[in-house]
Amino acid sequence: MRSALTMAMLVATAAALFAAWMHPQVIDPRNVGWLLDGHDRGQSAIGLAAYLAGRAWPSLHNPILLAPDGTSLLLTDSIPLLGLVLGPFAGWMPPGLQFVGAWLAICVLLQVMFAWGLVRPHAPDGLAAWLGTILLAAMPMFFNRYGHASLCAQWLILWALWIYVDPGRAARPLWWLGALGVAALVHSYLLLMVASIWGGSLLRRVAQGAVARVLTEGVVLSALIALLLAGQGVFGGGFASTGTYGAFPVAIDAWWNPANPSYSAILPSSPEGRGRGYEGLQYLGAGLIALVLLALATRRGAVQSLGWLVPGFVALGLVAIGPQVIFWGEPVMTLALPTWLIDALDPVRASGRLSWPATYTLAYAAIISVLALPRAAVVLAAAAAVQVSDLAPMVAAIRATSARADDRTVFSRTIDPRWPALIAGAQRVDFTPAVPFVDLQLMEEITWRAVQAQRPVGFTYTARVPAGAKARLAAARAAFERGIVPTGDLVIVQDGKLPARLPPALRRRVQRIDGVTLIAAQQGR
Repeated sequence: MRSALTMAMLVATAAALFAAWMHPQVIDPRNVGWLLDGHDRGQSAIGLAAYLAGRAWPSLHNPILLAPDGTSLLLTDSIPLLGLVLGPFAGWMPPGLQFVGAWLAICVLLQVMFAWGLVRPHAPDGLAAWLGTILLAAMPMFFNRYGHASLCAQWLILWALWIYVDPGRAARPLWWLGALGVAALVHSYLLLMVASIWGGSLLRRVAQGAVARVLTEGVVLSALIALLLAGQGVFGGGFASTGTYGAFPVAIDAWWNPANPSYSAILPSSPEGRGRGYEGLQYLGAGLIALVLLALATRRGAVQSLGWLVPGFVALGLVAIGPQVIFWGEPVMTLALPTWLIDALDPVRASGRLSWPATYTLAYAAIISVLALPRAAVVLAAAAAVQVSDLAPMVAAIRATSARADDRTVFSRTIDPRWPALIAGAQRVDFTPAVPFVDLQLMEEITWRAVQAQRPVGFTYTARVPAGAKARLAAARAAFERGIVPTGDLVIVQDGKLPARLPPALRRRVQRIDGVTLIAAQQGR
């Protein structure tokens, strides 16, 4: 009976946090329009919907997007784990459903559950445990990842910590295989974060003398995860470097600097600069900062075993800070990295987020230290009140980004009734030039229409484009400039060229619909 009441309380807590974060209507799979707003979460929804429409299960290759090459679910941030779970049922689902909202709700629930599992063993009573759980689960950087559904799976970090803190669990390789494997099927950055905690566990066990067993576990699990990544196309494709490592670092004052002036009601913030306030946001919130300071002053609680995590966190932290040290929004030191190193670190170019495990562990250590104090529930209640007051502007601003979910309108840019027939009459939909950020909202709407009609799309926005696909896209653009469009292709001209500026062979075929220049598909003879 008590366990049932505890579960009900945790589910209610997760529901309340979710409702504070997102409009609940986002959970409905048929409610799509709120995602098609030109941000990454829209492309995440498109990737999964296209994968399901392409019926490629159990492969994780998406044949509809970037056709005919196709792409990986991982490269559209579309959560391969969901593809594996939903793939067998694709034939019974209508094309064009979204599961981003449901995934976000699941992430909140798992965030709360693992936070409870970490906090409860240290709490003197249920109230103190519940307050500590809320503080650990409702981290600012969790709420701030609303734009990347896959990166909202920060419960993976808590799961890894939950394994680590119990030596019995940590000594069982299957626990780590589960956490690492799921992380590999969600997002590569989260895999690195979980691996850093696993590495701390291996170090601790080496120090205890289990060298041979640790070596075996390390080799076997690493090989299995490498195979899982290889199955998603991570090691192939000849992906070119973007040369942008260091553009999105974490600042060295990130724990107490919101880096977004409108996010904190209590503490001052430096200006948001060039994405650092997003990728590099590690702000604890005023309530948690107070707990950290109190924990440092009192030095209570069983936190010594967390020390084995420090080497891995230092390694991730150095990568997260990058070549330019930032304090209060301004660079204080810059290192000139060689090109080869910048290219090698390109897979973690959004490096600021790599500090998440250290931030979660710091918050966890502070909470369990305070739980060892007299009247812990009173202290945690005060911290929670301060935290809510401080972060209320941030949560309100983020929740507003899903307000469109209250309106079930799907398309706001492509409203002309001719669009369905144009797409249905094409063998493939393509975009030229092959650049995602000319008008990403328009690209998302047209791509969503193509997915609904189960039509392949020649170009789409992905984290990385294989060398072969890049060559094909460049050749297609060169052919377009000569007035050649493949038979059966509907081509969206992204640079908005009017008929007079198009190649002569295409001028008679051009149309303007909803302000969009397009070349309608021409059927083969």
